[in-house]
Amino acid sequence: MSGTGPIELKRWLEVMRPEDLVADIDAIFFAASATQHFESASVREAFRDRWLGRYLEHYPEWFYVAVSSGQAVGYLAGCLEDPALSPRFSDIAFFETFADLTPAYPAHLHINLDASYRNAGLGGRLIDLFVADAEAAGVAGIHVVTGYRSRNRTFYLRNGFEVLRELPDVDPALVFLGRRLSVQTECS
Repeated sequence: MSGTGPIELKRWLEVMRPEDLVADIDAIFFAASATQHFESASVREAFRDRWLGRYLEHYPEWFYVAVSSGQAVGYLAGCLEDPALSPRFSDIAFFETFADLTPAYPAHLHINLDASYRNAGLGGRLIDLFVADAEAAGVAGIHVVTGYRSRNRTFYLRNGFEVLRELPDVDPALVFLGRRLSVQTECS
């Protein structure tokens, strides 16, 4: 998928024909997923809806895409809503485990890049765009939940997140990383 053109970061709602990028985003999502085998097409679709589709459908204003030569080469799926309190995320049990942390870090995200575009600063640029928009919306913090031994843990630490809780003894082993944001207040 490696393109030769410049990489543009776009908010999903600003993409002229977003439907043209969905197949690229799906390919990136499934290639980056820890789950690679599904017992049926319906199980695969339910997995996609759980970890990607709900963001495109319900939170398109917090979805960002990196585009090169007309192809999506990465994306950030985010939400400003506290997932521990939202019925829309009640199917993800680990949010209950972190419910004491999410009020201070209510916004959350996940990010995936095509493998040939990793380690070049693109993921950090996507996070910076999401952070700027979340700060403008008055959100005090963002979080990521990832695998305890996941390689992306170091990426998040480099991008301003800190480990707030580790759960190495649960299955799957998890870590909650948070990043405080600078909320702008008006002077009176």
